[in-house]
Formats: sequence, structure tokens, C-alpha cells
Amino acid sequence: MPLLVAIHGLGDRPERFSALVDDLPLAVRVVLPRGLDPLPEGGYSWFPIRARSPDVGGLAGGIARAGDALVPFVRELVAARPTVGKPVVTGFSQGGMLSFYLAVRAPDLFAAAFPVGGWLPPPLWPRDKPAAAPPIVALHGAVDQAVKLAPTEQAVDHLQGLGWSARLKVWPDVGHAIPPTMRRELHQRIETALRSP
Repeated sequence: MPLLVAIHGLGDRPERFSALVDDLPLAVRVVLPRGLDPLPEGGYSWFPIRARSPDVGGLAGGIARAGDALVPFVRELVAARPTVGKPVVTGFSQGGMLSFYLAVRAPDLFAAAFPVGGWLPPPLWPRDKPAAAPPIVALHGAVDQAVKLAPTEQAVDHLQGLGWSARLKVWPDVGHAIPPTMRRELHQRIETALRSP
């Protein structure tokens, strides 16, 4: 089966985040990893520093720590459960940041990445484009206050400058959320990527 890795955001949990992809229009194995750190108020976090923090280095370190734990996990899944094509990765907020990171950290592993409401801090930007670089399409609300649009634009511009197939689709009047129109487009893009050889 095709494999989709869907990564939740801060304070969420896999069983709740599964609603984002539970009605995809194709048979697909969906893997919903759980954040590394339980939160006292419930849910989980992948890293302790928020996207709005001025500590960009600390944020990048947290993303790298979580992403570097996910890469071998996904490789083991692919080896243990034969997959049609390469996996596709998506995620929201912290999960969107990790989707960006996984695509640039392990480009040979993924067929495509669809970060939603996430960004890739400059310390994690790649310096070149590998031969196996997956396409990245970031989906983002124009008025997102939790993860601002401008840094995502800069990350996508950097990737494009290196020759990556990277795009940004912006929804006007959308904040830090996944409204139905964005969800439908995400489903279409996931389906197309998983159906492609």
C-alpha cells in the first residue's frame, strides 16, 4: 500500500489528528506518530520552543531532534511493511515544520511533502539540491499569527533558489487552521503524489 506519514501539531494527539486524513479517497496506510513530550494539559509536543520564539537556533535544534528521531522510524516502517512508491509526509504547525525538515533531511525517503502552517528555520536550510529531492508544497494561511507567513515564504524562496521543486499556496483570511478548502486541496495533492509512480 502507499504510505502517508501525518504529523500532528503542538498539544494534539494522533487519534485526534487522524480526522485530517480519515476520508482520503484512496486506500493508504496512514502512520500518525506521537509527539515526543507529553504536555501537562494533555496532548503532546515535538519540541519545547514555539515558532514565534526569537530563539531560532533553539527552535531549529528542537525540530532537528524530533526529525532525526522520525527518519529511522519511517525507514523501519518502509522496510517492515512494503510500500508502493515512497511515503508522502504532511503535518500541521509543529508537524508542518517537521514535514519541511524531513523532506530536506532525508530527501531520498519521501515522494513529496505537504507542510501546513509550518516553516523551516534558516539553520536547517539545505545548501544544495540533491538528485532525489522531493517536491514540497507548503499550504499556509495569510493571517496565521502562530506561524507567520513571511518566514515560510523565505524558506520556500531559498529552496526554489537552489532548484528544489518548492511552492507555497496561501489562503487569504485564514489563520492557524485548516479550513475545508485547504483540507480538500491537501487531500488532492496527497492523492496525486501517492498515485504517481
